[in-house]
Amino acid sequence: MNTRSVGVSSLPQTYEECRARFRRAGADAGLEVEALRLDARGPDDLELSIDAVTIGAARPERALVVLSGVHGVEGFVGSAAQIDLLGRVDPTGWPTDVGVVVVHAVNPWGMAWGRRQNEANVDLNRNWRRDENEAVPNDAYDELHSLACPDTDELPPVDELLATARAWVAERGLAWVRDAITVGQYRHRDGLHFGGDRTEQSNRLLEALIGERLSGARRVFTVDLHTGHGPCGELTALCDQPPGSDQEQFLRSIFGRVEATTANPEATTGPKSGQIANGFGAVLPAAACFATCLEVGTVDDLTQLGATYQEQWVHRRGDRDNPRHAEAVWAYRRCFTPEDPAWADTAAGGLRVALVRSLAAVIAWG
Repeated sequence: MNTRSVGVSSLPQTYEECRARFRRAGADAGLEVEALRLDARGPDDLELSIDAVTIGAARPERALVVLSGVHGVEGFVGSAAQIDLLGRVDPTGWPTDVGVVVVHAVNPWGMAWGRRQNEANVDLNRNWRRDENEAVPNDAYDELHSLACPDTDELPPVDELLATARAWVAERGLAWVRDAITVGQYRHRDGLHFGGDRTEQSNRLLEALIGERLSGARRVFTVDLHTGHGPCGELTALCDQPPGSDQEQFLRSIFGRVEATTANPEATTGPKSGQIANGFGAVLPAAACFATCLEVGTVDDLTQLGATYQEQWVHRRGDRDNPRHAEAVWAYRRCFTPEDPAWADTAAGGLRVALVRSLAAVIAWG
């Protein structure tokens, strides 16, 4: 590693800025930046692309994959961490079979428009290989859909949602309500965490990229960068395997703080269907694959729920040119990239350390 840093405490504010800085960092590091262009467009007809570079071995046997922007609105600090990584990493001392694949803005439409979902209202992290996999039923969400996505003529107040949500929690329990909303659903195209009817273009492009660049890999570790979950400013590595599993122990050796989402009564989030990082093993059957969603905590769950509720209504029935509606959209974005320089510094610094440790773990593999 060299000592040059790229923007860890000054986060880019728009997708266009993120993309430009990522491409510039790649060029400065002497790397070829591949642009995978999407059909969808951003504000003012902006071209959108997933951008990718490989550091080190072009066809690695041991690989670290770093993703940002799977949930578009969460992508800004992840973008900064990737830019910082490109400016600091020096592969000359690595084993010749080690490579790092850095994929910027998996959901560029969501980053450009400030949404978690893509242009079809699909949560890409519930959509991986949708064409090959049957939808996982989520009957509980059916009961909550009209609450989460009301067909009102005016922007609905958050207080009413929270009061009703508390009543549901009292009746069914927190885990039931949490999982009903977050695990993914496949019946309501305009609803929350919709996993789609087919594999979305972003995921098809990503699958082809991973399959081509890592075709000879025997070990792969994927770190998918997110914001929102966990204590403010702290990093939490989510694991889709039970406590004590090989994956959970591997992640714990790197990050310390790990939350297993399966067979864990203390988990604060449940297992999800159609997740991207956890699905790479199906594309790379000859490789031993490990993965995590690495979360940087922001605001509390109720604040996120209220902001999501109002932003989803604006998307379905509102007008972003209306000042009240625009403020709801901005409040939603602030839930995932707080306007707090101290948070940005802590988050970016934590991600820097996490990625350094992740790379060290991949290099240490035999």
